[in-house]
Amino acid sequence: MTGVLLRRLRDLLIILVIVGTMMFFVIRLIPGDPAQAILGPTARPADVAALRTSMGLDGSLWRQYLSWAGHVVRGDFGTSITYHRPVLGVVAAHIVPTLTLAVLSTVISFVLSVAITSWQAVSPRNPVARTLDRLSSLGMAMPDFWISLVLVLVFSVTLRWFPSGGYHDLVTDPVAAVPALVLPVTVLVIGQTALFVLTLRESVLGELPQAYLRTARVKGLPERRVVLAHVLPNALMPLVTQLGSNFAMLVGGIVIIESIFVVPGLGHLLMGAVSTRDFPLIQGVTLFVAVLFVVVNLLVDLSYALLDPKVRVA
Repeated sequence: MTGVLLRRLRDLLIILVIVGTMMFFVIRLIPGDPAQAILGPTARPADVAALRTSMGLDGSLWRQYLSWAGHVVRGDFGTSITYHRPVLGVVAAHIVPTLTLAVLSTVISFVLSVAITSWQAVSPRNPVARTLDRLSSLGMAMPDFWISLVLVLVFSVTLRWFPSGGYHDLVTDPVAAVPALVLPVTVLVIGQTALFVLTLRESVLGELPQAYLRTARVKGLPERRVVLAHVLPNALMPLVTQLGSNFAMLVGGIVIIESIFVVPGLGHLLMGAVSTRDFPLIQGVTLFVAVLFVVVNLLVDLSYALLDPKVRVA
């Protein structure tokens, strides 16, 4: 276990260096001048040049990079050009809405996928189970933005059951938060559940012909007990892997959902940072997502030891 932690820490440092370096130079290719964007098109050239100097954008790219990397090593990710606050503080203020959507949708999708797949394994000829199996493929094919617009049209505009946008903290104001979270979480659950069901179904189908299951059936165990006690624990490994990578990508790629439902999360923050050429904020959000990706995959690796005794032995 200690070896796994050390390897992941090594991977974290390598990923941060690669991602940070690539993002630093790539965002400099975005057309436009941050100083000019802040002061406006009518600003005097002298004022623009002075602001560029104060922002550290007047030197060569390599000089800017070395300066930025030196500050990052000391824990200073710079000051947001748009918010005039430290980048870490801005990211911390916007991470809660994104994590709320990601955690809720992932947990619900995981529970639904396990329940649906178990039902299909126990009752493969059940018409409802077979219908859910077909709907899984359909859920994978439907884009998130289209599902979002349909849900808003039906449940917000026509039926007026849920608000079409907005966000309230789930801890401080749950009464207002739950209705606002229903539609965005539903959109994410549809796509994730479809993916998880397909992943877990393939894993379950690979376990069903195994000899140890024939032994369990010969002993007289009911099919439900065979599936829940023997098949699922062995079939969950690919789903856990899928869940970990999908969660990290969900946090970094939830831009469309947050834009449609006006959720002030990381995706919404990143879109605004790109439009205003807020270089320090773009780099800070990108590095945070990279760290989250490594941490989530570390938790996935550690969970293998809980699910598979062979991993503990190894």
